[in-house]
Amino acid sequence: MTRKRFSTLTLGVAAVAMLAFGVAYAQNPPAAPQGRGPAMGRWGGQMGPMGMMGRFDRLDLSTQQKDELKATFQAQREQNQAVRDRVRKAEQALQTELLADAPDQGKIQQLQTDLNQAQQDALSARIALELKVYQILTPAQRQQLRDARARRE
Repeated sequence: MTRKRFSTLTLGVAAVAMLAFGVAYAQNPPAAPQGRGPAMGRWGGQMGPMGMMGRFDRLDLSTQQKDELKATFQAQREQNQAVRDRVRKAEQALQTELLADAPDQGKIQQLQTDLNQAQQDALSARIALELKVYQILTPAQRQQLRDARARRE
C-alpha cells in the first residue's frame, strides 16, 4: 500500500470514528447533572453533535440563541441521517469484502472510493453545521471562542 493511500485510509478511519462518536453521543447524551436545566448536559449542553453546546457554555448565550442553536442541531441531525447511514453501510460493505475468502481488489477499491465519498459528505455536513452555528453567535462570542482555542493550543 502506498504511503499516500495509507494516509488517506488512516484519515478516513479517524473521520469515521469521530462521526460515529458524534452520532452515538447525539442519540444517547448523558443525563443532566443536578442544578442544571433540562437541556443541559455534561459540558454545559447536549444539544448537538458531541455536545457542541459545551463549547458555548461560557458565552452567556441569550435564550433566543440557545433556541436557535437547538433548532439548528436538531434539523442538522435529521438531515444528516442519510449521510451517516451511507458511511455506516460503506464501512460494513468494505469490511465484508476485506474478510471474504477471495477478496476482489477491484471491488475493494470501489468500496474504498464509496466510503471516502461518504466521509467527504459527512465532513461537508459538519462544516456546514459549524458555519450555521457560528453565525448565530455575536462577533464578541466568536472572539471568545477563538481566544479559548488559542489558550488550548
